[in-house]
Amino acid sequence: MKAASLLFVFAMFTMIVNAQEKYYFSKTLDASFEEATTKTKEALKKQGFGIVAESDMDKMLKEKIDADLKPYRVLGACNPKIAHKAILTEENVGIFLPCKVIIKYVDEKKTEVVIVNPNVAMKAIKNKDTQKIFKDVSELMKKVLEAI
Repeated sequence: MKAASLLFVFAMFTMIVNAQEKYYFSKTLDASFEEATTKTKEALKKQGFGIVAESDMDKMLKEKIDADLKPYRVLGACNPKIAHKAILTEENVGIFLPCKVIIKYVDEKKTEVVIVNPNVAMKAIKNKDTQKIFKDVSELMKKVLEAI
């Protein structure tokens, strides 16, 4: 009976911790939108990530549907060695690649950087080898935010 109670408590604790973990990491910088973009790209590069896609969503939405949005840039960041390893462990993982990074205008001197947390965002993949890779990438993304 005692073991069952402890197991129940552990299960509840695990559920609470997992529920609180977000699918993204974020940081607000005292920097302009362009400065934040440059700093973020440099920090990603130091962790082995290249930018393989870049979309200014505010401009695209203005052009396509005449919607007004504050500057909002989406970067597709890819670490080729890690991406290759992930594809070898889980063939369809490419649906989640590249990792997304958002640069969001707050005001003239403040910008928010939001980076995917693959460890949470990609939990649908049950392959243990691939989950280990996601955990490692999440740690690299935390280092990116620490560096900016």
